[in-house]
Amino acid sequence: MGVDKAGIVLGGKTMLEHVLDKAASWGGNRILVAGPPRDWARAEYIPDPPEHQPSSLRGFYAGLIACSSPWALITGCDMPFVKGEVVSCLWAAKNAGGAVAWWHNRPQPLPGFYPRQGAEIIATMLADNRFHLAGLLDRLQPAVARDIARVDPEGISFFNINSPDDLDLAERMGHR
Repeated sequence: MGVDKAGIVLGGKTMLEHVLDKAASWGGNRILVAGPPRDWARAEYIPDPPEHQPSSLRGFYAGLIACSSPWALITGCDMPFVKGEVVSCLWAAKNAGGAVAWWHNRPQPLPGFYPRQGAEIIATMLADNRFHLAGLLDRLQPAVARDIARVDPEGISFFNINSPDDLDLAERMGHR
């Protein structure tokens, strides 16, 4: 979109504020946001490791190395509609490698639960210039929750905003 998506306004709130509101309702006791510091005080901002090129995997790595819990729920700031019921399903499904959802005939890396120890695997991937989240899933072998449609039949939890058209659609969908 050419700008920091976290600051894009959707329904009078930034996309990051939508995600922070949801995370607080899920019981997150420490909410970490990877990337540049922002003016919103409701989260702890952690820098992306500068020695690696920008990628989603770098944000995963930053979050997991800063995490004090054995588990981290990772989602994107451009995913304002993640349902708490999906988070609960993922939590219940997790194995030693975490948990992701099955949607559109493939595992969806976000939102997902990831073990803090997964940071070691990500460090190796980043050093090898491997940045695809599918590669992380191959290595971690998380549980795949295949019954997500039961709690999110429209798959709204997997909607992310990557273009102005997506933002317009999100505005029409409302602020679920």
